[in-house]
Amino acid sequence: MKLSDRLSDFLSRGASTAKSLVKIALQSKRSNISQAEAAREGRPLVIMGNGPSLGRLIATDLPKLSSAMTMSVNFAANADEFTQLRPDLYLLADPHFFTGRDSDTNVRRLYERFNSEVTWPMTLYVPAGHKGADLGIHNSHIRVENFNFVGAEGFECFERVVYGAGLAMPRPRNVLIPALMTAMRAGFKEIYLVGADHGWLSTLSVTEDNEVVSIQPHFYKDNDSEKKRVASVYRDVRLHDILLSFHLAFKSYHSVNRYAQSKGCNIYNSTPGSFIDAFPRRELT
Repeated sequence: MKLSDRLSDFLSRGASTAKSLVKIALQSKRSNISQAEAAREGRPLVIMGNGPSLGRLIATDLPKLSSAMTMSVNFAANADEFTQLRPDLYLLADPHFFTGRDSDTNVRRLYERFNSEVTWPMTLYVPAGHKGADLGIHNSHIRVENFNFVGAEGFECFERVVYGAGLAMPRPRNVLIPALMTAMRAGFKEIYLVGADHGWLSTLSVTEDNEVVSIQPHFYKDNDSEKKRVASVYRDVRLHDILLSFHLAFKSYHSVNRYAQSKGCNIYNSTPGSFIDAFPRRELT
């Protein structure tokens, strides 16, 4: 690398580090991720994204998933298969899960299912500042823990320190990024990703009215209410903004993997046809 390129990279990382320090100072709060007993026992964790391939995996290997240590995310609890999967861990990150409880029937149903249908020990991870009581969770089977939903980047040594302290994470443009970082905070050293299709580029289109359509299919069927909500979110978003968001998400996975390697953690992508290119591929065993 040329001296001018090295200098430019140093200045860019320095600026990112300074910006991230300000974000951490203003936004990071106390987090309380405890080490999972399964992690102490050396068991691997399977993180289940909600991509369509998870449906195929459930159809062919439900016993394997049911017996594994698993984490679910987002609206998975609204799926019919939720009580069969019985995830040990669950993570919510999108602000909509905390601001839409009164206005969105799907969010309301999610919390109702947490309270009425979780009959096994489950740890629910939510961003710092939210408590179980505030969310209306009164199920004694559910333990609520907090993580900092704050994106940071800069010099690698800086990233390792703030990620390791739980103050921040690579820019969390997709729920699997906080899921992976939280899993490492909980002590897991071997993590498998399933249902992480991320094939959004193949479903992206623009209408004759210049409206961007971004279809993000799940292993369960989204109802009309959720389809309308997603459409409203993207109504005024331009194509370059969506592509930038995709760019940041895929870039963050490389930051996650870099940090995982520094911690002696192995992350494997077990999703057939996944667009994520940051992690080595390995079939779920």
